[in-house]
Amino acid sequence: MLAGEYYGVSVTMDVYDFLLTNDQYSLAGVRIFNEGDGAATSLSVIQIGWVVNPGTFGGDSATHLFGFWSADGNKHSCINTNCVTGFQPEAGAPIALGDVISPVSQPKGAKQTITIKVTKDSESGDWLVHYGFNQGDPKLIGRYPKSLFTGGLADRATHINIGGAVQAGNTGLVPMGSGYIPSNDSMAMAASFSNIEIIDRNGKASLSAHDFPGYTSNPNTFSVSPVINGQFFYGGPYRTTT
Repeated sequence: MLAGEYYGVSVTMDVYDFLLTNDQYSLAGVRIFNEGDGAATSLSVIQIGWVVNPGTFGGDSATHLFGFWSADGNKHSCINTNCVTGFQPEAGAPIALGDVISPVSQPKGAKQTITIKVTKDSESGDWLVHYGFNQGDPKLIGRYPKSLFTGGLADRATHINIGGAVQAGNTGLVPMGSGYIPSNDSMAMAASFSNIEIIDRNGKASLSAHDFPGYTSNPNTFSVSPVINGQFFYGGPYRTTT
């Protein structure tokens, strides 16, 4: 997690799919947020990435582009475009929140990637969301209006999280990333985030200038490598090396 003063972030990530049940999900993405004065009610969040979540998408295990925002400590929140107010899609965008991402990566084959860039527009104050596929230039797909947020993200982000998350439900382990733990034996098959760039108040993007240790809330099941030169590997079960 990065803490400071941020006006955007850009990151490239591998995309995968899994056969999951309605009480499970697996996601990867970027989360920018502002903690406000530290009270739970002042937290504001924007999260963008890919997700396999049959419970949200009518039972399918396809990989979808997703977006989420919340304000006032989740008093107001919405996923994708499921609200009257919230994310505003860009006309003619190559993809919309909730759409299927295809093709996806194969751990022992070709890697398919998306690039997500979220930047704060200096004129409107809106958070602009850009999407690119397989190293293509990210295109504007929509925005989160400044008016959604009271303070907090209306001004800037104070933290950036980049990584994965899962919900296992009642039916066992759920894969994160590619499902492979990054190790000497499986690093090439593990999922990655790369080209991590931080964007300043002038809109200038620069490769993350510092290296950071990785963090996992469940080190007995999942693993993450250190962040070096704007790249790290992450993930875990259920796939094992063969």
